[in-house]
Amino acid sequence: MKEVFYHSSIINVEGKSSLLKSSYILHKNFYCRTDENVDTMIDKLERLKKENFNRIYIPDFEYTVNDKIVTIKTPFIKGFNVATLIPQFANIIHEDIVQRDSDWTFNDFAPSNFIIDEDTEKIFAVDLQSYDYTPNKLKRESAWEMSKKINLKIFKNAALGKWIRRT
Repeated sequence: MKEVFYHSSIINVEGKSSLLKSSYILHKNFYCRTDENVDTMIDKLERLKKENFNRIYIPDFEYTVNDKIVTIKTPFIKGFNVATLIPQFANIIHEDIVQRDSDWTFNDFAPSNFIIDEDTEKIFAVDLQSYDYTPNKLKRESAWEMSKKINLKIFKNAALGKWIRRT
Protein backbone atom coordinates (compact mmCIF):
# COMPACT_ATOMS: atom_id res chain seq x y z
CA MET A 1 0.00 0.00 0.00
CA LYS A 2 1.32 3.42 -0.96
CA GLU A 3 1.63 5.74 2.02
CA VAL A 4 0.16 9.24 1.65
CA PHE A 5 2.13 12.00 3.37
CA TYR A 6 0.97 15.37 4.68
CA HIS A 7 2.97 18.32 5.96
CA SER A 8 2.96 18.91 9.67
CA SER A 9 5.11 20.71 12.20
CA ILE A 10 6.33 20.41 15.74
CA ILE A 11 7.35 23.15 18.18
CA ASN A 12 9.90 22.46 20.90
CA VAL A 13 10.00 24.04 24.37
CA GLU A 14 12.09 26.99 23.08
CA GLY A 15 9.40 27.75 20.50
CA LYS A 16 11.46 26.52 17.54
CA SER A 17 9.33 25.02 14.80
CA SER A 18 10.37 22.12 12.58
CA LEU A 19 8.55 20.70 9.59
CA LEU A 20 7.52 17.06 9.60
CA LYS A 21 5.77 14.64 7.32
CA SER A 22 2.87 12.62 8.68
CA SER A 23 0.67 9.84 7.39
CA TYR A 24 -2.48 8.23 8.69
CA ILE A 25 -3.44 4.62 8.16
CA LEU A 26 -6.98 3.37 8.73
CA HIS A 27 -7.87 -0.19 9.64
CA LYS A 28 -11.48 -1.22 9.15
CA ASN A 29 -12.57 -4.63 10.42
CA PHE A 30 -15.58 -6.53 9.13
CA TYR A 31 -16.72 -9.34 11.42
CA CYS A 32 -18.40 -11.70 8.99
CA ARG A 33 -20.92 -14.18 10.34
CA THR A 34 -20.45 -16.75 7.58
CA ASP A 35 -17.83 -17.95 5.14
CA GLU A 36 -20.16 -16.74 2.40
CA ASN A 37 -19.91 -13.18 3.80
CA VAL A 38 -16.12 -13.46 3.77
CA ASP A 39 -16.18 -14.66 0.16
CA THR A 40 -18.51 -11.80 -0.82
CA MET A 41 -16.20 -9.22 0.78
CA ILE A 42 -13.14 -10.70 -0.94
CA ASP A 43 -14.95 -10.73 -4.30
CA LYS A 44 -15.98 -7.08 -3.89
CA LEU A 45 -12.50 -5.95 -2.89
CA GLU A 46 -10.81 -7.85 -5.71
CA ARG A 47 -13.25 -6.32 -8.22
CA LEU A 48 -12.69 -2.87 -6.76
CA LYS A 49 -8.91 -3.15 -7.20
CA LYS A 50 -9.47 -3.48 -10.98
CA GLU A 51 -12.08 -0.71 -11.34
CA ASN A 52 -11.78 2.70 -12.95
CA PHE A 53 -14.29 5.34 -11.92
CA ASN A 54 -13.00 8.03 -14.28
CA ARG A 55 -12.73 11.17 -12.06
CA ILE A 56 -13.42 9.39 -8.76
CA TYR A 57 -10.37 7.92 -7.07
CA ILE A 58 -10.12 4.90 -4.81
CA PRO A 59 -7.46 5.09 -2.11
CA ASP A 60 -4.80 2.45 -2.36
CA PHE A 61 -5.76 -0.42 -0.06
CA GLU A 62 -4.89 -3.91 1.01
CA TYR A 63 -6.88 -6.43 2.95
CA THR A 64 -6.31 -9.51 5.06
CA VAL A 65 -8.58 -12.29 6.23
CA ASN A 66 -8.20 -13.92 9.63
CA ASP A 67 -10.88 -16.49 10.38
CA LYS A 68 -14.08 -14.55 9.57
CA ILE A 69 -12.59 -11.08 10.02
CA VAL A 70 -11.78 -9.09 6.89
CA THR A 71 -9.48 -6.15 7.65
CA ILE A 72 -9.01 -3.36 5.13
CA LYS A 73 -5.95 -1.15 5.55
CA THR A 74 -5.97 2.14 3.64
CA PRO A 75 -4.39 5.58 3.90
CA PHE A 76 -6.54 8.28 5.44
CA ILE A 77 -7.45 10.93 2.86
CA LYS A 78 -7.16 14.30 4.57
CA GLY A 79 -9.80 16.56 3.15
CA PHE A 80 -13.41 17.65 3.22
CA ASN A 81 -16.61 15.60 3.11
CA VAL A 82 -18.68 18.04 1.10
CA ALA A 83 -18.31 16.51 -2.38
CA THR A 84 -21.97 15.45 -2.57
CA LEU A 85 -23.11 19.00 -1.75
CA ILE A 86 -21.01 21.22 -4.03
CA PRO A 87 -22.26 21.05 -7.63
CA GLN A 88 -18.82 20.97 -9.29
CA PHE A 89 -18.04 17.78 -7.34
CA ALA A 90 -21.56 16.37 -6.97
CA ASN A 91 -22.02 16.39 -10.75
CA ILE A 92 -18.87 14.28 -11.13
CA ILE A 93 -20.08 11.78 -8.52
CA HIS A 94 -23.46 11.63 -10.22
CA GLU A 95 -21.94 11.00 -13.66
CA ASP A 96 -19.13 8.63 -12.66
CA ILE A 97 -20.83 6.70 -9.85
CA VAL A 98 -24.63 6.96 -10.09
CA GLN A 99 -24.95 6.93 -13.90
CA ARG A 100 -22.08 4.47 -14.36
CA ASP A 101 -22.68 1.83 -17.04
CA SER A 102 -21.36 -1.02 -14.89
CA ASP A 103 -23.68 -2.99 -12.59
CA TRP A 104 -21.01 -2.53 -9.90
CA THR A 105 -20.73 0.86 -8.24
CA PHE A 106 -20.97 2.64 -4.91
CA ASN A 107 -24.42 2.78 -3.35
CA ASP A 108 -24.09 4.96 -0.23
CA PHE A 109 -23.97 8.69 -0.98
CA ALA A 110 -23.38 10.01 2.53
CA PRO A 111 -21.03 13.02 2.48
CA SER A 112 -18.47 11.19 4.61
CA ASN A 113 -18.08 8.57 1.85
CA PHE A 114 -16.68 11.04 -0.71
CA ILE A 115 -13.71 13.14 0.36
CA ILE A 116 -12.19 16.04 -1.54
CA ASP A 117 -8.44 15.80 -0.97
CA GLU A 118 -7.34 19.16 0.44
CA ASP A 119 -4.15 19.30 -1.66
CA THR A 120 -5.24 17.93 -5.04
CA GLU A 121 -9.03 18.51 -4.98
CA LYS A 122 -9.46 14.95 -6.25
CA ILE A 123 -12.61 13.15 -5.12
CA PHE A 124 -11.98 9.90 -3.25
CA ALA A 125 -14.62 7.25 -2.58
CA VAL A 126 -13.55 6.08 0.87
CA ASP A 127 -16.31 3.71 1.99
CA LEU A 128 -14.99 0.67 0.14
CA GLN A 129 -17.65 -1.59 1.63
CA SER A 130 -20.41 0.38 -0.13
CA TYR A 131 -19.04 -0.75 -3.51
CA ASP A 132 -21.69 -3.24 -4.50
CA TYR A 133 -23.66 -4.97 -7.23
CA THR A 134 -26.28 -2.31 -7.94
CA PRO A 135 -27.62 -2.87 -11.48
CA ASN A 136 -30.89 -0.94 -11.17
CA LYS A 137 -30.10 2.60 -12.32
CA LEU A 138 -33.54 3.87 -11.29
CA LYS A 139 -32.87 2.77 -7.71
CA ARG A 140 -29.44 4.44 -7.87
CA GLU A 141 -31.02 7.71 -9.04
CA SER A 142 -33.68 7.51 -6.34
CA ALA A 143 -31.06 6.84 -3.65
CA TRP A 144 -28.95 9.74 -4.98
CA GLU A 145 -31.87 12.19 -4.90
CA MET A 146 -32.95 11.10 -1.42
CA SER A 147 -29.39 11.33 -0.13
CA LYS A 148 -28.94 14.82 -1.61
CA LYS A 149 -32.03 16.03 0.27
CA ILE A 150 -30.93 14.49 3.56
CA ASN A 151 -27.32 15.70 3.18
CA LEU A 152 -28.42 19.25 2.40
CA LYS A 153 -30.77 19.28 5.39
CA ILE A 154 -27.98 18.08 7.70
CA PHE A 155 -25.51 20.69 6.48
CA LYS A 156 -28.04 23.53 6.55
CA ASN A 157 -28.85 22.68 10.15
CA ALA A 158 -25.15 22.38 11.00
CA ALA A 159 -24.58 25.89 9.61
CA LEU A 160 -27.25 27.07 12.05
CA GLY A 161 -25.56 25.25 14.94
CA LYS A 162 -28.19 22.49 15.05
CA TRP A 163 -27.65 18.77 14.98
CA ILE A 164 -29.95 16.31 13.22
CA ARG A 165 -29.40 12.63 12.58
CA ARG A 166 -29.01 11.15 9.13
CA THR A 167 -32.03 8.88 8.82
